[in-house]
Amino acid sequence: MALTETITGWFERNRAKREERTTRTVLADDYRELARLANQLRQHAEKAPYPFVAERLQQMAAEKEKSIGVLFENIEQLGARVAKFDSSIPSGRNHWERMHQDLEDQKRVEARLTDDISYLALEARDHSQLLRQLVEVERRHKSALLDLLARADPQAEQT
Repeated sequence: MALTETITGWFERNRAKREERTTRTVLADDYRELARLANQLRQHAEKAPYPFVAERLQQMAAEKEKSIGVLFENIEQLGARVAKFDSSIPSGRNHWERMHQDLEDQKRVEARLTDDISYLALEARDHSQLLRQLVEVERRHKSALLDLLARADPQAEQT
């Protein structure tokens, strides 16, 4: 009897969580996360010690801004508004720490989008497909950040 109650309670809690997250809120949350990361990449590009690193970070930020624009259009079509994102940027003591932070945040954003694909798959197939396309872009960004991090020297005092 206790197992049945536990399972029933779990389903009820998950149903309540599901009702709280609508397609609009999912897309708005994804928008804010991508916007925050694009802003972070732009700021870190300004501090990059090498031009090729700055250029690549700027390029990734620009690609994210295209994704943000698409998300924004979809959110508006759903009749929602997007709240401002947290513009505080975590920054490391040197270039390597900033690149490491960018990579970790990139992984988190990619994982969130991937989770949201399956979350929206039943209710909003078009939006789920949109997120699937955005994840492909984010995977390329993760790969680029891995490459840039591998080239950075964690011991260098590059600020």
